[in-house]
Amino acid sequence: MLRNSRAAVLDLTHGGAVIARKLTKIAASVTGIDVYKTLSHEELEALEHEGIRISQMPLNASDFDILIAPVHLDPGYPILAEAENENIPVVSHHAAVGEILRSALEGSTVIEITGTRAKTSTSILLGEILSKKKKVISHTSRGLEDWSARRIIKNGLSITPASILRAVDAVEEAGMEPDVFIFEISLGGTGSADIGVITTIAEDYKIANNTRLASEAKRMMILDAKPGSTLVINYDALRFFGACRTDVCIISFSDSVNAAANVYYENIGSDGGTIAYYIGGRKGKITLIGTQDYDLISYKTAFVCAVAVALAMDIEPDQIERSLQEFKGAEGRMRKTVLAGRTFIDNSNSGMNIKSAEKALDYAKSEEGRIVMVLGEEAKEVCEGLDPSGVERFIEKHLDEIYSLVLVGERMKSLASKNINKIYHAGNLSKGIEFAQQLTREKDIIISCVKCFR
Repeated sequence: MLRNSRAAVLDLTHGGAVIARKLTKIAASVTGIDVYKTLSHEELEALEHEGIRISQMPLNASDFDILIAPVHLDPGYPILAEAENENIPVVSHHAAVGEILRSALEGSTVIEITGTRAKTSTSILLGEILSKKKKVISHTSRGLEDWSARRIIKNGLSITPASILRAVDAVEEAGMEPDVFIFEISLGGTGSADIGVITTIAEDYKIANNTRLASEAKRMMILDAKPGSTLVINYDALRFFGACRTDVCIISFSDSVNAAANVYYENIGSDGGTIAYYIGGRKGKITLIGTQDYDLISYKTAFVCAVAVALAMDIEPDQIERSLQEFKGAEGRMRKTVLAGRTFIDNSNSGMNIKSAEKALDYAKSEEGRIVMVLGEEAKEVCEGLDPSGVERFIEKHLDEIYSLVLVGERMKSLASKNINKIYHAGNLSKGIEFAQQLTREKDIIISCVKCFR
C-alpha cells in the first residue's frame, strides 16, 4: 500500500518523523505535516535535506495516494476530513510501522503488548521467563533492554509505534540477533506480531479530540493481527469487543476467578495464589508465593497475562513457575526496598495515577512506622501528567493517614500551601525523596508515587 505511493505523514511530533524517514526508501514521495508545529527549524530542515517535503499547514488530500496519521489525531483536522470525503486511504502510524517492518523481523518471535495498565510489568515478567532459554530484547517505557546481559541498550524511546523502528535499528547496529522481541506499544498493534497482547481496557478514556475511545484503537491489535498468529487477550476485553477472528489462535486470561478464561486465578492474595490454565488440551496450575519484595496484588494482571503468553509459546509450566517465584519486583512498580534504614516503596513510573497511589498507601499501612509520601509529576507531558484536581481529592481523603506529604512538580505548588505544617514541595523526584528522608527516621516508611519517565 505504501510502496511507490505519494504519501503524507501527519504528526511529526509523535513518531511521524521516524516513519517519514523510513518511507523515503519505499514510497514515490514523502510529505511530512507538522500538525502541532512543535518541531524546530533545524529539525524541519534536516527532514527536507533527506528529501521529505515539509508543511506546517494542512495540504490538499487529493495531492496524495495515502495519508498516514496517528490514531489519536482529531479526525476533523482538515486534510483528514477531506480524505474521508474523497475516499483517499488513511492508515494509522501503527499499520505503517507494520508494513515497514514486514521483513525486518524475520527469524525472531515478535510479541506486541498494548493495554491501559500492566504493559510494562507484563513485558518485564516475560523477559524474566523467556530469557532463561532464549535471547530476548524488550522495548518498554523503561528502555530498550538486552535480557541476556541484563542491560539497557538505549534510553529515551517512547512507546509510540514509530519507536519500534528506532529500537530495531539500535538492535541491528549492536549486531544482535534476538530470538524474541517484546514491544510495549500504546493504543494498538502494528500487525507484525506473532503474539499480540491486550492486557486490559479498564479505565478507558477518550482520544482523537474526544471522538473515540482508546479501547477502539487497542482493538486494532485484534483486527490487524496477521493470519496464523496468536492473540492473548484479557477476558473482559474479549467479551467487550464481541465477535472475533477465526484465522488466529485466541487465548483469554482473567485476573480474577473466572473459569471461562483459558488462564485465570483460582485464588490470589498478598501471601500467594494459584493460576489455573486450560489451553489446547493442556491443563494445570502454577503456584505463586507471596514476598516482602513487592505487592503481589499490584502485579496480578501482569502475572496472569505473562503466564498466558509463556504458555502460548510452549514454555514449560515449571520454568514459568520458577521464574515467577524468583521475581523480585520491577523498579518503580510497587517494589519494596530499604533506603537509609527506611522502608522504601517505589511506585514512581510513567503509568502512575491516583488509583495506583492509593494502592501504594494501602500497601504501606501493613508496615509499622510513620508514612511520608512523595506524590506528583516530574513532567506533565508524561502520559498527560497527574491531574492536580485528583491530587487535591487525594489530599482531602488521605492526609490524616500519613505523617507528611511531599508534592512534586510545578503544577502541585499551590496545593502545598493547604497545610504548611504537613505538606511540602520539591521540584523533582530525587529532591522529593531527599526531602522525605529528612522528614523520617529509621524504620519509617517512604512511599514514592511520582509520574515520570524511568
